[in-house]
Amino acid sequence: MNVWAISDLHLSYARPDRRDRFADRWRDHAARIEAAWRESVRRDDLVLLPGDVSSARNHRDLQPDLNRLEGLPGRKVLAPGNHDGWWNDLAKVRAMMRPSLRAVEGTAEAVGGVVVAGARSMAVPHRDDPETPAARAERDRILAGLDAALAAAAPLRADPTTPLVLLWHFPPFDAYGRPGPWVERFEEAGVTHCLYGHLHTQAQWAAAVQGVRGGIRYLCVAADAIGFRPIRVLEA
Repeated sequence: MNVWAISDLHLSYARPDRRDRFADRWRDHAARIEAAWRESVRRDDLVLLPGDVSSARNHRDLQPDLNRLEGLPGRKVLAPGNHDGWWNDLAKVRAMMRPSLRAVEGTAEAVGGVVVAGARSMAVPHRDDPETPAARAERDRILAGLDAALAAAAPLRADPTTPLVLLWHFPPFDAYGRPGPWVERFEEAGVTHCLYGHLHTQAQWAAAVQGVRGGIRYLCVAADAIGFRPIRVLEA
């Protein structure tokens, strides 16, 4: 089984959104992603989607996007991003998932020899900014969700050699390569791969932490960063 990843699909089949207004590389991006997906992914493969899956604002507009994902090869695991405005209560989200789709938020799933954990994330706080009560509360909420996801993953991973892949939409490090307060938790839990997206410019991609650090392989899998085609993460 090959494990693939791609984030920031920004699907919008119910209310088409021309994302090429941001950059020409986004022209016909959904059709290009679908074509590349079908070229690479097999029926029994796993595709991981760490956030910004759909630009839909409600569950009704989301349905065509879920239908398109269901029609693509492979099993898929989704986690929330900052633009997934339709993603509210996890139980309600899971109730909408099609047979090949699973959702994780503060939870984990075992799929074909791989454990996938996912949680809401946030940007690394600026070190020079004073920490307000609101900022502290948001950070604590994010860390609590991460802790819940990693705790859910632990019993699913009876063999310590089993890959533990974390879906974390925002970059875990800041633009200077400094870790956020969650990275230590990743390492303590034995995360093997951390997949993130959110970055959409050449300068951001150049500065992003990728490769192995602290025993974890970090990959930026934003759709435009990887040429609008799923990237293979590992073979399980």
